[in-house]
Amino acid sequence: MDFKYTEVQESTRKMVREFADRELAPGAAERDRDARFDPNLYKRLGELGICGMRFPEEFGGSNTDFLSWCLALEEIGRVDLSLSWTLFVGIGGALRAVRSGEEQGQRWKDSVIIPTVRGEALCAAGITEPGAGSDTSAIQTAAVEQNGEWVINGTKVLSTNAGSELCCAATVVCLTDREKKEFTTIMVPTGTTGFSTSAPYRKMGLKSSYTGELVFEDCRVPLSYAVSEKGQGRKKTVEYLAEGRIQLSSTAIGLHQACADESLKYAKERVAFKRSISQFQHVQAMLVEIALNLELSRLLRDKAATMVDDGERVMQHASMVKWFACESAIKASKDALQVFGGIGFLDETPVSRYYRDIRAATLADGATEIQKWIIARELGC
Repeated sequence: MDFKYTEVQESTRKMVREFADRELAPGAAERDRDARFDPNLYKRLGELGICGMRFPEEFGGSNTDFLSWCLALEEIGRVDLSLSWTLFVGIGGALRAVRSGEEQGQRWKDSVIIPTVRGEALCAAGITEPGAGSDTSAIQTAAVEQNGEWVINGTKVLSTNAGSELCCAATVVCLTDREKKEFTTIMVPTGTTGFSTSAPYRKMGLKSSYTGELVFEDCRVPLSYAVSEKGQGRKKTVEYLAEGRIQLSSTAIGLHQACADESLKYAKERVAFKRSISQFQHVQAMLVEIALNLELSRLLRDKAATMVDDGERVMQHASMVKWFACESAIKASKDALQVFGGIGFLDETPVSRYYRDIRAATLADGATEIQKWIIARELGC
């Protein structure tokens, strides 16, 4: 088995790493402090071709392999987890339209897909509701057919990119047949009558990535705006979530790497009892565990991403990497803060932001407990 990245994958990682260090890292702490999303910085992702990596060339993309995309997300997550989440969720709606077939691709080409590829727009995802999180079968936002239109009513919560000035549309999973418990995913452009968003939530972390509510009150869109076959919305969403979990895990691996870098550097510089604290056994134990779990997380991610590229069923492995990589990144942030000691509790130190930001990783796209349930189900339990 070859554990080396290809030349293209290495060049992608290098390009995104240099960009992240040069343009993303310097203002990350300030954006976090001000809870501010920078649309101009996001547009730079488009200019460099990062937003278009997963799109076909006919839409201006580069049709890059999935592992290369994950490496790019990792490098962005290493310096700004908020931006990495904004990005992988932000391209999702446009990518959903492309994958829905030629008709949907052409329908949304100019208004959603090409602007997304250019970094000039992004999408929000409407799945979670007050009473429907991991249990997507409990979704109550309903879309009823009337006179050639969908009439949508309901509220989605915890929606990444809701309220962003760049948000051009939302993909919304709706209950379209209550008796049959069938769901359909519908693209709803921003500005549609009856569609509104809340102000961004105040959050523990990920402050420069907007999260809010999508509200639908007799919102009408054409029946042709469905980006899944009728009744297949929930099934397709579950399939897309597998890739989403690998993407989210890649951002967590990036933050894990940042924890490893910052804690090792500080441990070598910090002197106590007349020697570097990196020479103390308990500190070494934390540094070693951070390094080991980082290596294991990356191996799990690389296998899962390669399975996606090979067209293999990835549900089990996606849940494995989501569980392990995200829990490991949380542990790494905890240990990194411990290495820093009291100063790590101050917002002036980067590990404070890492500690706050990563906590959402084991909640979003299915909690750790749900990942274990999925793995058990895939094993045939």
